[in-house]
Amino acid sequence: MITIYLLRHGKTELNKKSVIMGQIDSPLLKTSLESPKKLFKYLKDIKFDYIISSDLGRAFITAFLFAKELNLTHKLSFSKDLREINYGIYANKKKEEVKKNCPEYKADKKYIFSEGESFLKVQKRAIKFIQNLDEKSYKKNKNILLISHAGVIRTIQAYFNEDELNDVLDVKISHSYIGKIVINNSKLIDYKILNN
Repeated sequence: MITIYLLRHGKTELNKKSVIMGQIDSPLLKTSLESPKKLFKYLKDIKFDYIISSDLGRAFITAFLFAKELNLTHKLSFSKDLREINYGIYANKKKEEVKKNCPEYKADKKYIFSEGESFLKVQKRAIKFIQNLDEKSYKKNKNILLISHAGVIRTIQAYFNEDELNDVLDVKISHSYIGKIVINNSKLIDYKILNN
């Protein structure tokens, strides 16, 4: 059984400007460098076995800040399977421009951005990653802190809540979001949002 605490990376300069990033990166805001201390109260009593983040800088730096706060830098790793969706030619564009040119992208999980990918593909890689973690932890109770991105978090939530992915692509995921997911043998035991 694994208990996953799922967090979004800190807010970045491009987030503040309402720019779609996808798999390009942006520096964290100064306030984001302090956010782990504010969220620490939700995590301080948990003994984490691993901290794993997306390999994109904004997520990995956020994960490092949490690992430092929790004295777990030696248990920190990253994975490209936790990366945000690849928006292809629309990366680094304003949200309004993307919505105007691709109005269907939040309503169709199979919509593939030109030179990018679909939310369905994001969900498949993220869930496969989590299922592999579950298999490795078989017959052991593990607490894992995952730091990822809003799009990835939505797809994970949808899968384990058995929601239609198309219906959750507009769900707000704040930069202070903490989700708790308990999984045993790839089956959901419990799911809660601790902070959003």
